[in-house]
Amino acid sequence: MYLSQVEGYGYDIWIFKIWSRAVYFTGFAHFYDGIRSDYPPFYIYFLWAIGTFYKSFISFSFDIDSPVFTFLIKMPAMIADISTAFLIFLIVRRYGSFRLAFLSMISYSFNPAIIYNSAIWGQVDSVYTLFFMFALMQLVSDKPMLSGIFLTLAILTKPQSLVLLPLFVLFILRKQSLSTSVKTAAASCAAFVVVAFPFYPATSILTIFKQYSSSYIQYPYNSLNAFNIWAFTGMFQPDDTQFMFITYRTWGYLLFGMIFICVAYFTLKNKDNMSIYISSAILFFAFFMFFTRIHERYLFPVFAPLAVAMTLDRRFSYVYVLATITFLFNLHFVLEETKSGFGLPNAEFLIPVTAGINLILLIYTVYSYSKMKIDAMVLNTSEQTIRLK
Repeated sequence: MYLSQVEGYGYDIWIFKIWSRAVYFTGFAHFYDGIRSDYPPFYIYFLWAIGTFYKSFISFSFDIDSPVFTFLIKMPAMIADISTAFLIFLIVRRYGSFRLAFLSMISYSFNPAIIYNSAIWGQVDSVYTLFFMFALMQLVSDKPMLSGIFLTLAILTKPQSLVLLPLFVLFILRKQSLSTSVKTAAASCAAFVVVAFPFYPATSILTIFKQYSSSYIQYPYNSLNAFNIWAFTGMFQPDDTQFMFITYRTWGYLLFGMIFICVAYFTLKNKDNMSIYISSAILFFAFFMFFTRIHERYLFPVFAPLAVAMTLDRRFSYVYVLATITFLFNLHFVLEETKSGFGLPNAEFLIPVTAGINLILLIYTVYSYSKMKIDAMVLNTSEQTIRLK
C-alpha cells in the first residue's frame, strides 16, 4: 500500500482510469462501442466496481487525477498477489510441512519483482495469475470442471492464459473419462458465455475474439521491451523479418512448439499430478522467451507455479531467484526509460546479458524437469514430506 504511492507506468494507469470511468457511465453493453480497449471482459468488471465505489464515496465529479483513484486502480492487483501467496501456501501444505508451505508463501509475497509489477508499475498480471493457479489447484485435486471454469476466467482476464489451454486439455484427457472431459468443456463454455454476454447482448458473442486478435496484431515487432531471445536482434524490429528463410514470428512458433512437445512428453511420462505446476512454469517461460510481440511483463506468471515447483525440487529455487533478478531489472529498466526518456548506463551490454541469462535459465529448467521423478509421497506423524529422486 505504501509503494503504491510511487509513480508507476503512467499510460497503463491512465488507461485503466479511463476504462473505469467509461464502463461506469456507459454500462457493459456499450463499453466496447464507445472506447478502444484490447482487454477481454472479465477485468472490466473489476474496473466497473472500482469506478462505482470511487464515484459513490470518494469523488462525485469522478476526478481521474486523484491519487486515491490511483490507489484503487492498483488495489485489485495487490490483493491478488496476497491471495496467490496464500494459495501457494495451501497447495504446498497438502504434501509438505507447515514450514515448507510458509516459506514458499513468503518467497512469493515478498518477491520484489512481483511487488514492483503490481504496487509500483500498476499492472494487473497478478489477477489472471490468481485464477490460473486456482485452476491448477483444482486440476490436481481431481476437480476438472472447477478447473476449467477458473481457467476460463483467467483467459477472460488476460489472453496470455491461453498458453495453458493445450496443457489443460492434454492433462484432462489423460486423467478423465470422455464424459467428464465433455462436461468440463461444457462448463468452461458456459462460464465464458455468462461472463462475456453482458458486453455483447446485441451482437454475436464471438465478437469477443476480436479483443484477443487485436491485442496481438497491433504490435508487429519482435520484442516489446522483453529481454528474451529477440533482444539479441534489437528491440522493435518487424517480426516478419526473415532469418534463414523463416520469419522471426514463425521461428517463435517453432521454438515454443518444441518446448511444448518436451513438456507434454515429460507430463505424460510423470504420473504425478504435481508435475502440472512445473509444466505450467516452463510454458509461460517459453512463451516469454520465444514468441514475438512480447512485453516485459509477460514473465510474471512464471513465478507462482515456480514457487510450488521449487518445493518439489530445489534446483527450481535457483531459477526462481535468478529469474526474479532478471525480471525486476527488465521492469525497472523499461519504467525508468519511459519516465525519463533515457536508458540505464551500459544498456547495450546489459540487455543481451540479461536475455542470455533468461535463456540459460529456461534450458536449465527444462533439463531439470527431464531428470526429475517423484517416487512417492511419504507421510510422517509429525509432518508430511516428499521424497525426491
